[in-house]
Amino acid sequence: MRALRPALPLPLLLAAACHGAAPSAPPAAGLALVSTPEGSVGRIEVRHLEARPRLALVSRDGDPSPAIVASVATDLGSVAATALASVVEARLSAAGFDVDARIDRSAFRVRLLVRDAARVEPFLRALAAAFAQPIAAGSPEVALAKERVQALRASPLDAPELSPVAACTGRLGLAGAEPVVDLSTPAGVRELEGWRAASLHAGGTAIAAVGPAPFCEEAARAVERVDTWPRGRPPADVWPAADTVGVYATNQLARRAARVTVAARVASPQAAVAAAERLGAPGSPLRARLSALPSPFRTVEVLGVARPRGGCVSVTLEASDLPAAPPAETAAALAAAVARQEIRRGLAAPPSPAVATRQILTAQDPREAGARAAWWALSGSAPGAPPERWATALGVPPSAEPPTPAAPDAPGERRFESELGRALAAGAQPALERRAAVERGQGEVWVLLASPCGVAEEGLYDAGATALAALAAVQTRRRELDVAIEPWVTADAVGVIAHAPFRDERETPAELGRRVAGAAARTLAGTTVGPEALTLARAAALEHLEHLSGGRAAALEAFASAIAPDHPSWIEPFGVWDRVASSALETVQLRWQALAAGPLRIAVLANADAAQATAAAEAAERWLAPRLAARTCGSPDGAVAPRVAHHDVRLPGGASLAQAVVGARLPAAPAARDLAELTVAALNGSDGLLAAALGATASPAAAAPAAPAAPAAASPPAVAAASRRPLSARAAARLVGGSRAAALAVEIRAPSADIGEASARVKELLGGLAQRATDADLARAEGLVARRERDALAEPRRRLINLWSGRAARTPPAKATLAAWRAFLAGALAADAIATVEARPD
Repeated sequence: MRALRPALPLPLLLAAACHGAAPSAPPAAGLALVSTPEGSVGRIEVRHLEARPRLALVSRDGDPSPAIVASVATDLGSVAATALASVVEARLSAAGFDVDARIDRSAFRVRLLVRDAARVEPFLRALAAAFAQPIAAGSPEVALAKERVQALRASPLDAPELSPVAACTGRLGLAGAEPVVDLSTPAGVRELEGWRAASLHAGGTAIAAVGPAPFCEEAARAVERVDTWPRGRPPADVWPAADTVGVYATNQLARRAARVTVAARVASPQAAVAAAERLGAPGSPLRARLSALPSPFRTVEVLGVARPRGGCVSVTLEASDLPAAPPAETAAALAAAVARQEIRRGLAAPPSPAVATRQILTAQDPREAGARAAWWALSGSAPGAPPERWATALGVPPSAEPPTPAAPDAPGERRFESELGRALAAGAQPALERRAAVERGQGEVWVLLASPCGVAEEGLYDAGATALAALAAVQTRRRELDVAIEPWVTADAVGVIAHAPFRDERETPAELGRRVAGAAARTLAGTTVGPEALTLARAAALEHLEHLSGGRAAALEAFASAIAPDHPSWIEPFGVWDRVASSALETVQLRWQALAAGPLRIAVLANADAAQATAAAEAAERWLAPRLAARTCGSPDGAVAPRVAHHDVRLPGGASLAQAVVGARLPAAPAARDLAELTVAALNGSDGLLAAALGATASPAAAAPAAPAAPAAASPPAVAAASRRPLSARAAARLVGGSRAAALAVEIRAPSADIGEASARVKELLGGLAQRATDADLARAEGLVARRERDALAEPRRRLINLWSGRAARTPPAKATLAAWRAFLAGALAADAIATVEARPD
């Protein structure tokens, strides 16, 4: 029985019971439908009677009329099922019963609305007689069967390649030149009679009664009284011999479109239908992962089918506007691999009998409820069956226009099969670099999932697009998830941080880990950014830039462009004002997809044990689509040389203060970052070197005696305190950028009249630090850095970032010497290495 609406809600079982005698024969092992507990609301009772069809009684009130339905498994295919259904329907109609027939590929069901319970037993006797009576040439039922069989040709399957899928799902239809029996000939009638004798019997039939309790009782008694059923064995429901892959052309698809159908024959009917419910649900991982593929696909149909032996799960996917590259076979193979992964995950949950009950009770029409109940009563698991079997079919338009084949001389089927094998192999390999630490007893689990590519691929025209994508993705998911999600944006890495406590005392550590990591992975790899989310993200990014560096962040933009020409986001990952303000949705979405397609690393701070961290990482893996190529970061061509000079820019009208940025590109040596952090600490603070340089007293750098090793000519002349007027200026130093380009930047704000002198003093200070830095400056800086690091590590967020970055595994840096610090300053902050930007209001 198809789960026609796989996303049916879970109903409460409502009360009314169908009471009656106990089954006269024990149920067969592995049957899919079992009786609900006594006193349940929405009582379903299953009875297995000797030499009679299986019986399902569904007690419910409120329907205008009760219904009785007989389902028959023929095991014979579309033509035979159609012919036999026509014969039975015609014979029941001739007996005075207004039935209708519904036909599947190897099964049919006849349905009757019963307005008088006294008609149940005559109906069952007429049904048994219809099964037992031989078929004669020229009879009315043969004429109806002939008409219906010929009508099958009017709605064939799209292609023979879909036959294995139809065999799994039970879809009615002929494929290609599949032969149709000629019922106008004696040979055809003899074949039809053979089908009747083989299939119309109690062993392949189930009967369901749907209605109030008294009606159920009468139906049960009627089935027991009718003892004229032909006997037979349960349906064999043959298992597929092998997996299949096919490619076909169809006129139903427009140019640049593709359709992929993936069907799995599995051992448990309950697992198959439950998996379809999960796969077809709005917002399911399948839908989200398909939409985030480089060539997005959408789900157009999900089926969960119970069968006499096992079940079938089928999903059909479509893409409407594939690019010319990669070839359609490659894009479709990735989608098919994702579908297979999600089907397997959907099947992994332990099967529950409740899924059959749910499917039956949610049918609104009593005839449909009866049809579902009768088919579930016929269905059962397939213990000892061969492994799951897969049928995969790719439909493409007949046109030779894009999507184009990868190699015109290679058969499309072989090419698609090869690409599918590659995609499945890629999906079986771990896609995440994992790092984990256990902090037992902490209140939350923390997860950081990010790309080590950061903003490597951004240039001048898309500067800030990756940061915008992270902000927009988090904005999209924030309201959907019961996990705190925040963007993490640096020049070297971009991703998301997720954390949450236990939901309640019933949630296990592994479940918490999976919930948090799944939320992070879904945000990064399963989110499609929309216009509203982008608008909110753009406002947040512009606000951040303005808060960081004043009106339109003009001074910072000029400095970033001087230090890393053509790649300003390597210095400021949130980009430049104009590019962020005018960013296109497509550009942002492509950057987010590119990030998810590249290398990814996950760091987990578990609060229970290592198994929790493993569960979290595995939950994150499921959201990552298979990649046929290695996950690598793009690397721009050529070296990026700073443009060291003086730059003047204009601030928006109305700005109250002018701005300046003075700084220099840092060397790429690993130790340079630690020494640069010491320099920033020495410069900042109310008693730091910047405050002294801009105040009324001579700066320590200017007034201190030169180091003995330094040549006298290199030292600037001492400046007496009286010659320095205090400036109405504020300045702060910070490190910007990352491993591709980093800089020490001093940002200054002052009235326009003072900005020139303020920037000159800071430039003088930086250029002279190598000669004037003292042991006292170094000791103060080291103390500040150590205190700041200690305070930061009290936050799980900082420990998580360190774990992701690898800092937690490094030994602490050796204590810097004054000589090493001065050597760093001499190289990094030489006068000819310093860039200056001054920005004044219009």
